[in-house]
Amino acid sequence: MCKWGTGRATTDVPPKLQAIASDPDHGNGQTDKVKVQFKVEWNGTTPGSYTYTTPDWLSPTAGTKFVHTVKSSIPQNTPIYWSARAYDGDGYGPWSSEGDTPQRCEFTYDKTWPGKPLVLSKQYPSNTVYHDGVGTYGTFTFSPNPNDAIADNDVVKYQYSFNGAAMTTLTPASPGGSVSVQWLPTRSGRQVLEVVAIDKAAHASSTPYDFLVSEGRPVVAQWNLADQAGDTEAHDESGEFSATAGTAVTFGADGPGGKVDKAARFDGSAESYLDASETVLDTAKSFSVSAWVRPTALDKDMTVVSQDGTGEPGFTLGYDATAKTWKFSVPVNDVDSLGEWKAVSTGISVVKDQWVLLTGVYDAQKTGGPQLQLYINKDLKGSATRRSVWKSYGPLQIGRSTAKSGYRDNFVGDLAEIRVFDRLLPAAQVAELMTIKPERKGYWQLDQATNGSVAETGGGQALTLAGNASIYRPADPLFDTAALVGDGNLVLDGDGDYASTATAPVTGNSSFTVTARAQLTSLDPEKSQTVLSLPGTNANRVQVRYQAATGQWELAVAKTDVAAPSVVTFTDDQELPDTGGSGQHLAVVYDAFANSIRLYVEGQLVGGAYGTDSTLWSATGGLQVGRSLRGASEYFAGAIDEVRVYSGAADPVAVQQMAALTAVTDM
Repeated sequence: MCKWGTGRATTDVPPKLQAIASDPDHGNGQTDKVKVQFKVEWNGTTPGSYTYTTPDWLSPTAGTKFVHTVKSSIPQNTPIYWSARAYDGDGYGPWSSEGDTPQRCEFTYDKTWPGKPLVLSKQYPSNTVYHDGVGTYGTFTFSPNPNDAIADNDVVKYQYSFNGAAMTTLTPASPGGSVSVQWLPTRSGRQVLEVVAIDKAAHASSTPYDFLVSEGRPVVAQWNLADQAGDTEAHDESGEFSATAGTAVTFGADGPGGKVDKAARFDGSAESYLDASETVLDTAKSFSVSAWVRPTALDKDMTVVSQDGTGEPGFTLGYDATAKTWKFSVPVNDVDSLGEWKAVSTGISVVKDQWVLLTGVYDAQKTGGPQLQLYINKDLKGSATRRSVWKSYGPLQIGRSTAKSGYRDNFVGDLAEIRVFDRLLPAAQVAELMTIKPERKGYWQLDQATNGSVAETGGGQALTLAGNASIYRPADPLFDTAALVGDGNLVLDGDGDYASTATAPVTGNSSFTVTARAQLTSLDPEKSQTVLSLPGTNANRVQVRYQAATGQWELAVAKTDVAAPSVVTFTDDQELPDTGGSGQHLAVVYDAFANSIRLYVEGQLVGGAYGTDSTLWSATGGLQVGRSLRGASEYFAGAIDEVRVYSGAADPVAVQQMAALTAVTDM
């Protein structure tokens, strides 16, 4: 079929040209035998042409085709024109390109593969640096590589795939042009982008593009609302946005994790609020806001978190009493709004007096238009398109929202762990927020042992005593030395004694809390002594010990589970180990979402005792009390009491309560 212009074919082998000839000189149905002459020509930098006449004489009946395979010496990547005419021995007929609308047939010969495409991204360059991050879009541009010896100006499409997903095709505006794609990483670590450049001849060349993605930018602000009863401000974990409390806010209520977790109580009056006093979020760009919520009334609209505009809030995460649903909304405009864009929860009931995790996510760069998403616990339960975008400049509010008439919709109930991010939270990270809520996995009061076993208070797995480990109970409360806490404590002599569980109560690959009270027999300058450890196959996921070299309490974290791992340590240089009194309370709190780990001594946290921990390998052995790893070394000499383990990260106030010298069995 004859094609030309933009419809011309491109081939990587010299094509076969075909023509059907006729000889209309005879009217009796008889025809002369003919030959066909083909003409092939081209322009470009070196114009040229040649002709070829078929060697055989054939009768041009219907279906008789004359064929010529084009010479391979023709130039590449330039239009090749061809036409044909018949010769009956007496003369030539007209060229096929002649007629009322003269047009030569065309094709392009291209046997050269394109070079590997060039891939560039400002947000995610291909290097050895981790870039922010999960929840932040990046733009990737594909183009011919300008350093190729031969310009790839005939690349007509690109195919790409992130991390092995199905290939997607993009077409540049013109051959040899570039294309760009926007992509959102939803997991951290190494990412692999495969890009394929395809030219007009369907030749394809591919290149991999590796880049590293971080966990994502941390919270812009985080109010755990675990402040002390009587406080007038809510502490922001980032240190930037302390929130002033209205007089009707009470700190110290039990949180989503029970007594080991704390919350703030709001009574719904006009003084029931927390005011950050500053703008925290750019509401015209992508952001996320999350909160643990327990409503104690459902008969009024209520705001969990908002940010002031001039006459309307820049966003509202809260409760719609009319629809009886949770909502995440943005007004159409500020001052006098024409309505609101609203994502509402579907398929789930709002339950009074029940804790629930609400997360609103605004995706400003969503394909198809900006989108509001509402998660209930870890599930996406509502979404809506935001068709108008504006930015609020007022302070962030917890427990109320603004209007032209003043503040309204004050919250009734308990709130905890308010987090705001200047990026998206993908579904996996929303689900991870659920794991931060503490849940007790083991509590051993160590008051008594039966047949070498100490029962867990809630009926869970026991601590088994080994070596000469024993439980000390004062026979005479008036004259004998008191136990550290309660009626007894574990006694270890440092020469191979310990206690352990059969399996790991927590594995350390998600948020956890472990605590114990310990009293050293002596401050041995040469021998370090382990209080608690969570072992893997070869190393300790975490280890709390007296470090003989420094004379300090130390938290050690192995980066990998290998025989000689790299170990990161955190030390407390304020509350030094001693051998007197009732020992010292030690607590390790790991927040997997924030990648933070902390060592508390006597309920207090100092600067050198916390930092970042991105280690996510899992402990495989049981909890070890009084030794390191699997019976290897650093046996503890002294007394240990009140061993606790939680999944989830305990609040600082809860850690202080655990550090009390009286047993708190309901935490």
